[in-house]
Amino acid sequence: MRHFPPADAGPEPLPDLPLRRCQVRAMLDLGRIHAVISRRAKALFEQEGLDDITPGQANVLMVLFREKRPMTARALHRALGVSEVTISRFVSTLDKRGWVARHRDPKDARAMLVQPTARAREALPRFIRVTNALLDTTFAGFERGELETLNGAVGRITANLADEG
Repeated sequence: MRHFPPADAGPEPLPDLPLRRCQVRAMLDLGRIHAVISRRAKALFEQEGLDDITPGQANVLMVLFREKRPMTARALHRALGVSEVTISRFVSTLDKRGWVARHRDPKDARAMLVQPTARAREALPRFIRVTNALLDTTFAGFERGELETLNGAVGRITANLADEG
């Protein structure tokens, strides 16, 4: 967890204003990029006939496909970096709509394992088309080195924001 200076620590030093403006611009741009990608993903899902699933819910399926094994909600939470409450809502909705099945974990009776259903496996090519279309549009014109640099920067942001506790 980040520690903030005590209230009686005295005045904060003045920030480097050009740097601060650049940080604000980057933060706002990241928010806009996320919003645009979410809207485009939703539209692409609808074009593929996947109109009963949200991009966030689809991310749960994509993690399950990538891992090739049933997973607990806690493991999905760690893989996606969203709250356990959100994962619980996603899994509940996915279960009701026939995208995933839940069953007790034989190693821990308190935990439920989540796995894709036949419906989800049959729809996998459509999810892949949506993902590829988003990737092609988002990263059009980027070279591998630029993407590696971007991934490094995103990794640093992720590490800066990670809970230490």
